Amino acid sequence: MKKKIAISLVLALMALACLGGCAAKPSEPAQASQNQAAPAQTVEPAAPAETKVVVGLASDPQSIGPFQGMSAGRIGILYTVYEFLVSTEGGEMHGVLMKDYEKIDDLTYNCEIYDIIYDQAGNHVTAADVEYSYQMGMQSGNLPKLGSIASVSAISDYVIQFKFNELSIGDLGALWMECPIVTKAAYEASADQMATDPISTTAFKCTEFVSGSKMVFTNTKNYWQTDASKIRNTSKANVDVIEFDIITDSSQLTNALKSGAIHVTNWLSDIDVQDFNGAAGFAVSPLPDNTSYLLLYNCDEQQGVFASNLKFRQAIAYAIDNQQIIDGALNGNGNTAKTWGNTNYSDFLPDWLNQDYYEADIDKAKQLLAESGVTDLSLRLMIASGDTTTKMATIIQAQLAQIGVTVSISNFDAQLYNQYKNQPDPWDLMIDQGGSTSYLVNVWKLTWNNKAYVHGGTQNFVQDEKLQSLLEEALTTDNHNDASMDAFHQYLKEMCYGMAIAQPMTNIAHSQIISKIVVDARGQVTPGACSYAF
Repeated sequence: MKKKIAISLVLALMALACLGGCAAKPSEPAQASQNQAAPAQTVEPAAPAETKVVVGLASDPQSIGPFQGMSAGRIGILYTVYEFLVSTEGGEMHGVLMKDYEKIDDLTYNCEIYDIIYDQAGNHVTAADVEYSYQMGMQSGNLPKLGSIASVSAISDYVIQFKFNELSIGDLGALWMECPIVTKAAYEASADQMATDPISTTAFKCTEFVSGSKMVFTNTKNYWQTDASKIRNTSKANVDVIEFDIITDSSQLTNALKSGAIHVTNWLSDIDVQDFNGAAGFAVSPLPDNTSYLLLYNCDEQQGVFASNLKFRQAIAYAIDNQQIIDGALNGNGNTAKTWGNTNYSDFLPDWLNQDYYEADIDKAKQLLAESGVTDLSLRLMIASGDTTTKMATIIQAQLAQIGVTVSISNFDAQLYNQYKNQPDPWDLMIDQGGSTSYLVNVWKLTWNNKAYVHGGTQNFVQDEKLQSLLEEALTTDNHNDASMDAFHQYLKEMCYGMAIAQPMTNIAHSQIISKIVVDARGQVTPGACSYAF
């Protein structure tokens, strides 16, 4: 009995010993104790999420080829799609593709580009490509500013010589920021002249183009300029994907921002923008626009009903109430015009604010119309498609009806509008927009310089040498002063070849994923340069 108890005791002691620290059999892996660390495991870092911003456009750029005419939709995408020799910030010119420049004489400049520039297809950009781009731009007829250029010639691999017919104050930067630069190889390889698939030197490549709907640009992560200190705002790439959604209906554009379908737009109506002032998750920045809405009279001698009839032009001007247009089309969010342009420019004279600028006067308009001798009181008003321009045209139609003038509205998409605006037969009146990245005198030049148009007249076919002489005086560096500016302003107002309507406000509304808005010289959002809080 004692023997059985002893054996049982030994077995129990052996079991306890094993529980305390028996070694595992050689063929079995040892079990980790509670105090022993588990073997380290390698964890791959998660790939950073792709960042994306969606910009709402209220106007369709349509063709995004490099040598198309400027339009409201085009300026919204311009610097995402293309690069230029220079950009301007605060009116000061900075090199983008340009490395340096040299003045040879008053009308000759040499422009040196970087020797490290490649487009998105890997083509090396040389001076010959800059020459080719400018030649194509000049031949297109869509970039009238280039009419000031006499010749563009590549004089070495990376130096281009520009000779100008004339060169006015602010012109050098404007002309070097007017023509997109592409390589000849890429442009000639394009089946549609890059209308839907541009190959440029920017950091963003067009990866999707749905006509009339959207354009998607993806960061190539292979931008040619590697020195961050030399990258201008127009060329920055702070986001992976930029999508432009074309939403021409103002209420749909507003709802797209509210729902998060888009993140930013400066195209909201002046009523709808109020929905985002102080709203959680949103911010609004209203900025006086550098452009103005303008009304042009067709003064072609053969087809223009306003040619050689000052009283008819003045009758129309006095019948139009600019404040009514601002209230009805801009919902009060704008400034009435007091010259051909607005107060944004340093050469605008404050005295003009206190002077008459065709303030609405129906009785005077009726009297001038009677004195004009015009018997056909039917006019065609041409506009580029858009909610604001349609409202403006409708208001003008009603205003002119008060003096017995019947207006039919011709509404064209941007591409046709830019084609027809330089032809005298499709229109009698035209609503246009004009602006400059430098001086007010260059707003004037864009419309009134007869050397810029192949027909030898102004944009609206005016043949007036005094107007041209006064403009040239105000454009020269030596004579650009208050006196020359006032002389042109007063004569243009007296002759009433056209009248400015209003300066709109640019309302930039955005979600809080954008922590800092950056705009270009035209007041457009530059999505690649904005700061983000993804």
